[in-house]
Amino acid sequence: MRQSVSVIAVALSHGVMHAYLVLLPALVPLMKDELGNFEMIGLLVSLVFLFYGWGSLPVGFLSDRYSRKALIVASMALCGLSTIVVSVSTSLVLTMIALILLGIGASLYHPPGYAHMSLLSLEMRGRYMGLQGLGGDLGMAASYISSVVLGSVLGWRNTFLIWGLIGLAMAALDMFLVSNIENDVQASNQGYAETLKGMLKTEHLRTLLLVFLIIILSGALWNGVSSWILTYINHVKGVQLIIAGGLSTISYTIGSFAQILGGELSDRKGRRIILLIGFGLFSASLFALTIVQSSLPLILIIVSLIGFTFYVTQSPLNALLGDISPKRTVGVTYGVNFAVKYGIGAFAPAIAGYLAANYSLDYVFYFFAIISAAAFALSLFVKDVRKPL
Repeated sequence: MRQSVSVIAVALSHGVMHAYLVLLPALVPLMKDELGNFEMIGLLVSLVFLFYGWGSLPVGFLSDRYSRKALIVASMALCGLSTIVVSVSTSLVLTMIALILLGIGASLYHPPGYAHMSLLSLEMRGRYMGLQGLGGDLGMAASYISSVVLGSVLGWRNTFLIWGLIGLAMAALDMFLVSNIENDVQASNQGYAETLKGMLKTEHLRTLLLVFLIIILSGALWNGVSSWILTYINHVKGVQLIIAGGLSTISYTIGSFAQILGGELSDRKGRRIILLIGFGLFSASLFALTIVQSSLPLILIIVSLIGFTFYVTQSPLNALLGDISPKRTVGVTYGVNFAVKYGIGAFAPAIAGYLAANYSLDYVFYFFAIISAAAFALSLFVKDVRKPL
């Protein structure tokens, strides 16, 4: 019972953390006039993801040495406080500083959260990663629609304030609900360089490096598509803002259940086949969005496919990392994972902002479709390292 409550709390915290990452993109249409043009918004979003991504690397080391519970609590608290600062800021510089702190706060979550889930079960690792992903995507879905509605009624500043209070409340709940999993004693006593070498001391080094390349592309897709899909539907397809927020919510709600399905199928059928199906269809769906007419039913079908096909790949990727990572360095493996995923992928929103400002928003989604096609090509060379159930 205690373990189940802890799993729910960790997954729910994942949802709250991801809610913060789409809070700014969800409110772009309402904030644009005050904060600047599309290019400036793209830079601000990239700033959050830059610190969010690269911050995961040192946190990976910390999660193998110190309390994972404490890091998760600190993540919720810092995200909440920084979001409150954004809500009262009247200076672009202060807003940027607060967004940097938001990125740092979010970076505190992933390595301890995923290490916690990875160590719960070897046989059903895909399932637990699916539950973790379910929490994250439901948080994004809730953030999209609630932020648009609250922003339209109360203004974007009050929306940031409300989400800030939610983060502080989640930190308090985690203090009581999340349990600790003891760290490996050997890992706790290792130096940083020795820990990194330990991560690379795996018989599946080629697969590990290949997976990291796919993860970089996956991070560019996550950062980029989640940052621009609502604005694209609103500006290019002419869908009203609240309806566009609802469509984005539907996309990520479907994606949350795709996480569960992807994890289950990867346990049973293997990781590689799910990656190939997901990235291949995701690329096609992104391109289809650019050519579909401004028909609400057609747009609904396409955004639903976008949510499903991308997120069905995430649990297999995260489970595959657990398959090939030595247990004593699993925290730092997930730290490196999220550092390269969101740290390098952080540049995608800024590149997309440049394409939108200098060409058109259509070029943004051509760009993302090409990235997904590249992830599909790399997945052809992935090797499953465990037998399906």
